Amino acid sequence: MRAAARAILDEAGPEGVGLRETARRVGVSATAAYRHFDSKEDLLASVAAEGFRELTAAMKAAVESPEPLTGVGLAYVEFALQKRGLFRLMFGPLMVERARYPKLSEAVGEALGFLEQVVTGADAKTQDESPATLAAWGLVHGLSTLFIDGLVPESQARTMAEQILVRSAQTRPNASVQ
Repeated sequence: MRAAARAILDEAGPEGVGLRETARRVGVSATAAYRHFDSKEDLLASVAAEGFRELTAAMKAAVESPEPLTGVGLAYVEFALQKRGLFRLMFGPLMVERARYPKLSEAVGEALGFLEQVVTGADAKTQDESPATLAAWGLVHGLSTLFIDGLVPESQARTMAEQILVRSAQTRPNASVQ
């Protein structure tokens, strides 16, 4: 069901996803969908949690780059560009209500905790979000949003993101990570 919901996200955005349409695409009855998810919001929270786990994996893979913070930032932007509907869902109203969905809340915590660890070098489990982490997140999230909303041509997005992130890392005090 999540795969069908993700396909709908890509086509119509979060507003287009519904249990009935998702069930129809999977080839089951609408009542069968309710055996797995209590509501449309439960399905969307499950899909968003999956997205946060994928984002975390992409960021973790990028931390091995020569400039870890730049690599992680580029991975974040690339994730948004490749998975626009999912990205919009992940950072939409469900993000604010994530406490209602424990698996989503856990996945968000892991993603932001990893970002905290990369930015500050501290153990994310013992730290609250720092201003530096919020600034880094705001930068990559803002760039991602500008790009996926088409305010910057996609042909320029990756190059521009890299230039901005490299400059940001160079001007950061204690720019070395870990």
